[in-house]
Amino acid sequence: MTAHTAVYVDETRYNLYASIHKGLRRAQGQLMTRLGAIDPLSAEDVAQLIKDLRLMISMGRKHLAHENTYIHTEIEKRSVGSSSRLADDHDEHEREFQAIEAMLARIEATAPAARSPLLRALYLRYTAFLAHDFEHMIEEETETLSLLHRLFSDAELATIEGNIVGSVEPDMMMEFIRIMIPAMNPAERLGMLGGMKAAMPVPVFAAIVDMGVKPVLTPADWQALERALAVAA
Repeated sequence: MTAHTAVYVDETRYNLYASIHKGLRRAQGQLMTRLGAIDPLSAEDVAQLIKDLRLMISMGRKHLAHENTYIHTEIEKRSVGSSSRLADDHDEHEREFQAIEAMLARIEATAPAARSPLLRALYLRYTAFLAHDFEHMIEEETETLSLLHRLFSDAELATIEGNIVGSVEPDMMMEFIRIMIPAMNPAERLGMLGGMKAAMPVPVFAAIVDMGVKPVLTPADWQALERALAVAA
């Protein structure tokens, strides 16, 4: 997709990309900013950033696998060949993940005084990856989403997304919640958390709020969400 591609998307229809992509964009952008400002001589800061980058790569792999298994497979059942370019992009993403992981390992094996050029190279490589990934997500949220709207009903799309959510391990789901919640607008947070509150046992929902929601919101944003959830209940 080029920057000039214009595709109409019916925003009243079901969108299974919006929230997760918002979360990925925000979290990846924060990592890029941290990487650009990191002190190469701070062993603690470098170690934490490497840990967080590895987690983001793990989450990225999970996200691609979810799309390959639950979205692209369903597209191919109704429109053969329509997901081929997306699959190619996902393969390229995996090659980028491997290259970035190799750079992280090299940084770990390098003395702090010699890390500066390696961190600079990682910053540029990660920025280039994000540029490609952001363009890929735009394609999914315009061209692919329009295709999904033509091929599937909203109920079918909700089922597909439900299958994705049901396949995620609890610990990884908590990580996804932590990046998605602060990237959402208030209405989106209420929609997501309200649905979870209605469907989950009280102790499970309380644990998600305590570990995955409150820590990633400002006090004001949490108070607004808490009030909205109380009214919705």
